[in-house]
Amino acid sequence: MTKLDEFKRGWTQLIAATLGLGIGVIGLGSYNLGLFAKDLSISIGLTKTQYGAGYAAFTLGLALGLQMWGRMLTRFGAAKTTAGSALAMALCFVALAKLTTSPEAYVAIVGCIGFFGGATSGITFTRTISGWFDRGRGFALGLTQIGLGMSGAVVPLGVSRIIRDYGWSNGYLALAFLAALGAPIALVLLRLRQGGSGAEQVSLQSIERAEQVAVQFAEAKRSRVFWTLLLGFSLTTLFVSGASQHLVPMLRELGSSPAKAAAYISLTGIGTICVRLVFGWLSDLVHAPWLMAISCLVGACGMLLVAWGGLTYAPVYAFALGWAFGGEIDLIAYMTTRYFGLAIFPRVYAWQYGALSIFAGVSPFAIGWLADTFKSYEPGLFISASLAVIAAGLFLTLPRYRIHAELEDETGAEHLSAPVNAH
Repeated sequence: MTKLDEFKRGWTQLIAATLGLGIGVIGLGSYNLGLFAKDLSISIGLTKTQYGAGYAAFTLGLALGLQMWGRMLTRFGAAKTTAGSALAMALCFVALAKLTTSPEAYVAIVGCIGFFGGATSGITFTRTISGWFDRGRGFALGLTQIGLGMSGAVVPLGVSRIIRDYGWSNGYLALAFLAALGAPIALVLLRLRQGGSGAEQVSLQSIERAEQVAVQFAEAKRSRVFWTLLLGFSLTTLFVSGASQHLVPMLRELGSSPAKAAAYISLTGIGTICVRLVFGWLSDLVHAPWLMAISCLVGACGMLLVAWGGLTYAPVYAFALGWAFGGEIDLIAYMTTRYFGLAIFPRVYAWQYGALSIFAGVSPFAIGWLADTFKSYEPGLFISASLAVIAAGLFLTLPRYRIHAELEDETGAEHLSAPVNAH
């Protein structure tokens, strides 16, 4: 089957995944939580460190939730699992609007958003797209991730205006409405398999053979590639997440107006869109770890520029953050499928993304603590840039993988096979 044939067959899944990711837990959480920090500091006394603790709870909840949602994905399918998660996340945003009366309540509810919204993250959508696309998988995954970029470019502008005109509580209600839209999108469009037969059905049957999957997963965890990926993406998250979540507070501290700060978040979204189009296309042609190393270095350059030059380089900084964030989210799923195949993808991805999520929570907390301690964001920026360089070096040590890792029979059914180039 050619790339064109794959896109003709799976275009509805591309639409569902693109929209779903944009209004999922990452699109609505990562890009927008920082918009409320200043107002919550006035309303409930939320400090930078407490805001960072809230995001740590968000990412820890996501890491824990992924373990549950991965199993539910296998048992109930993509549509029902994603719809249930979307509705639960919407209710959590409503709770954030109505029950946030103290920093402790804020931290607890944001943690619930991460946990209950887990199935609206990449674990569902990247698994679905990876099953429908092989030869064009990198580009297809890149296209679906555009939803996150569009969410980052558009939603913060609208939410910031709602906060300005109607208050922060209504801003959270707007996010609840967007989150709830994920349920009908999933139920109408999203399908983990095609027509009840073919590759995905056989693949699901294979995945349910728990003993074989356990053996392969144990082998994957003994490999150098597994731990290099986990460490590399964790370090990438350490420098991207903290910088992204403190983008608005930092720029406002440097003298930016609230409207301009929200506009800079839009630049982050544009950077995410650009990297996903470029890297999505290139990942089917170029060794993906090389692309990830470039993405890390772009992020490091943006941080150093704003640390040395201040608000003048804010547009470059915001765009570079979006580039680094987009490359990370896009390529983690792609590299997982290429190194380890689809059969154990949910388990490997849950570990990789779970670790990433935990470190994504540590980073904003650490950046907030450093900013409170030194009365400046500069120390955090320099440390983050150093971590980016280390992560780039790790990705450059990864071995080559075979481009088409899955073996198929005449019916297109995926066989369980050992991880490719995993040692």
